[in-house]
Amino acid sequence: MTESCRVHLVVNPLSARGRTADRWEIIREAVRQYYHEFKFVFTERPRQATQIVRELLRDGFDLIIGVGGDGTLNEIANGFFNEGEHRAINDDASLGMIPSGTGSDFIRGLKIPRDLRASIQRIKHASPRLIDAGRIKYLGSQASPPRYFVNVADFGIGAEVVRRLENTPARKRGVLAYYSGLLSTIRNFSSSHIRVETGDGEILEGRFLIGAVANGGVFGGGMIIAPDARPDDGCFDLVLVDDMSPLSIVRHSVRLFTGTIHKRPEVRILRCKSLEVFCKDDAVSLEFDGEPGGTLPARFECLPRCLNIRI
Repeated sequence: MTESCRVHLVVNPLSARGRTADRWEIIREAVRQYYHEFKFVFTERPRQATQIVRELLRDGFDLIIGVGGDGTLNEIANGFFNEGEHRAINDDASLGMIPSGTGSDFIRGLKIPRDLRASIQRIKHASPRLIDAGRIKYLGSQASPPRYFVNVADFGIGAEVVRRLENTPARKRGVLAYYSGLLSTIRNFSSSHIRVETGDGEILEGRFLIGAVANGGVFGGGMIIAPDARPDDGCFDLVLVDDMSPLSIVRHSVRLFTGTIHKRPEVRILRCKSLEVFCKDDAVSLEFDGEPGGTLPARFECLPRCLNIRI
C-alpha cells in the first residue's frame, strides 16, 4: 500500500464493551506508525457506518479501516455497496479491520491475530484478497431493503438469542453474555417448521433448531458452526440442526467450541450458492454478523469475490 493511498478509519467507540473509546489514543498512535496521513470518524448510532462508508468511497478514499467487532465490519461492508446493488461502489477500494470487539468472529475464523500492531501491519502490507459476501433479500410483504453479510447469517435459536441481547448494554456483551442468553432462551424456545429450497433444486423441510448460512465458520463469540466454510469459494455452507431437547442442546453445545458439531447425526451441512427459506410460523427472526435483522421468508445469495479485504 503506497503512502498516496487515502485512508479513513471508521471507529465504533462502544465496541469491546466501550474499551475502544478508552484506548483510542493508543490505537491512533499505532496507526500513525504505518500511515502518516489518515482521517477518522466515530459512529454515534446503529447503521451509521454504512452511510458514512458510501460517502467516503464516493469521495475517493481507497482504504476504509474499521475499528470494532463483527457488527462494525458488517456495517462497513454494507457501505461498499450501493443499496440493493450487487457490485461494489469502487472495485479498487479495500476494507481493513482492527479487531476491537467482544466477538470479532470473522477475524477469529481466519485465524488472524488480534494484536493491535500486528493487525495494522497486516493491513499495511497485505495484498488485497477478494472474498465473497452474502446478500439477503426479504420476501413476502416485508419492505426492508436487501442487506449484506460477510460471516454468518442464521435463523432459529441463534437469531433469537441475538434479538434478546439487543437491549443489553454494550459494556455487558461478550461470549459469556451470549452463552447465558442461549441457556435462558432454551427454556421457552420452540423450533419452527422451516422449508429450505436451494438454488440447486434441493428441498429440505422440518423443525430446525438452527439454520446457519455460513460464509465464514465462526459465530456467537467463538462457536465453530461451519468448520469447512471458506469466504472465497463462491458458496455458502448451509448448516441445519434438527430440533433437540433442552438437555441435548446443553450437552452438545461444547461441540460448537471444539468444531465437532458437524459430527452429530442431527446436523446436516450442504454447499449451495443460493437458497430461499420459508416458515409456517410467524416472526421467525434472522441475524447476520451478530446483528438482528428482519424475519423469514428470505432469499440468500452468495456474491462471489466481490469485496476487497486486507486482513
